[in-house]
Amino acid sequence: MFTRLESLRGLAAVMVVIYHSPFYFQHPSVPLINNSYLFVDLFFVLSGFVMAYAYGDKITGGLGFGQYVALRLGRLYPLHLFTLMLWVPYILIKQYLYEGGFGGTSQLDENNLYTFTTNLLLIHGMGINDSLSWNHPSWSISTEFFAYIVFFATAITIDRAQRLWIPLALSVGLYSVIFLVIQPHELDLTYDHGFIRCLAAFYIGVFTYRLRSHGTLDSLSFRTLSVMEVLTVVAIIVTVSAADLGHGAIVLAIVSFALSVSVFATRNGGAISHLMDVDLVRKIGVWSFSIYMTHRLIQFGVSNVFEFVLGIDPKSAMGWLSIPLNLIMLVGIIWFSRYTYEWVEKPCRDWVKNRVQGRQPVAT
Repeated sequence: MFTRLESLRGLAAVMVVIYHSPFYFQHPSVPLINNSYLFVDLFFVLSGFVMAYAYGDKITGGLGFGQYVALRLGRLYPLHLFTLMLWVPYILIKQYLYEGGFGGTSQLDENNLYTFTTNLLLIHGMGINDSLSWNHPSWSISTEFFAYIVFFATAITIDRAQRLWIPLALSVGLYSVIFLVIQPHELDLTYDHGFIRCLAAFYIGVFTYRLRSHGTLDSLSFRTLSVMEVLTVVAIIVTVSAADLGHGAIVLAIVSFALSVSVFATRNGGAISHLMDVDLVRKIGVWSFSIYMTHRLIQFGVSNVFEFVLGIDPKSAMGWLSIPLNLIMLVGIIWFSRYTYEWVEKPCRDWVKNRVQGRQPVAT
């Protein structure tokens, strides 16, 4: 169920990869790319939607906290640990070359024993570090894990009845803290206030799922759904591109994410939904977590080759050359992620599921 949401997650992962790419067409980048960090918030909205679907009734029905946490850790932690271990030799080699006079900067200011420990404990996105460290994108995995715990806690206390207004109120309150108290110029909060950012979008996802019980789009015609899908995609492009304009534009971007989740969660779907059912797009969605978790290491490695081996500044504006370079690197990241999914992510996840609940299927 909701298989197209997996494809949507894959497309969001691709946009994050492009956002982090060292190869620029021009300076500054086009607004859509420049603001594509926001697609991490689409991950959070999707996560809230899926968790409300998969675990909302199970938690109120008596699912134990230990079992719940084990299942969520089984989903996140093995790949997090694997990628963290991949970063260790990279950082050590970079530091060795730096100390040998081969250029670059010291790696140990951010990537040291303390930050390694916080990464290992999955608490590095909870405001206890002074910067991003090791596998930078994994800050969001830290915050998402603790969002799962908050979701469980609210589900057995203030949200037992699964009312529609509670997740909306939580989200509005959290975004109010971000925009009125923290007052960032953009929403790119990570190691510092990333947990609040994650929870705010997560509960928008929970709210979006619960809206389905008050009416569904499944009865709409193919033509109507096609129009809605096109309008939703246009809304995402416009609002993300305009996110530099201020808090209002950022809020509209988050709303467009929630709308996209609603539209692409329909049973039959429209024209764009059918494109999202294409086998390659579906596979990219399946591999999206691996794509997200591995892409920075590959990008850093490629960037170092260009800078220190080829003598080319990868952060200079490359014009049209940046397009084939980004495409080749994206294909390489997707190819590598396929194997991290098949050899690390999926078998570890399935092993934990089988240990916790036997061989009975469990929503992930």
